[in-house]
Amino acid sequence: MSNHPMAPIYAGTPHRFPMLLVDCVEELAPGYGRVLKLVSVNEALFERFGDAPPTLPFPLLVDALGQVAIMLLRGKDDASVWYLGGIEAMTFHAPVPAGSALRMEARVLKKWRTTARIEVKAWNGPVPAASGFMVLSQRGSARDD
Repeated sequence: MSNHPMAPIYAGTPHRFPMLLVDCVEELAPGYGRVLKLVSVNEALFERFGDAPPTLPFPLLVDALGQVAIMLLRGKDDASVWYLGGIEAMTFHAPVPAGSALRMEARVLKKWRTTARIEVKAWNGPVPAASGFMVLSQRGSARDD
């Protein structure tokens, strides 16, 4: 499966359909990652009320950014689990409508033994969609067993 286009995503996060919110890895290097999420109008997550245009709910945008952060923190063949410990200064700049190509990135700012602080950002084309910081905590590694 290592040549499969989804291999970097499946290796980097435990998420699977329907909660996998990453479609394509553009860059994944130590301490930095950039991914793409194609926001389709056909997604089940678009529970609309009235005639409002479908947009990606902000809580799911936060979850998607967290998945990018997890991909940075999990090593190859790493079965550890990273939990969200906190969100700092998360700002939502603009809604992400259906039909968007959402580009998300994460950068490790500091990593302690089992804790990391990650800067996360998202754009819809040139328009910023969200930015902030996440603190994640690791469980399940050989270090803390």
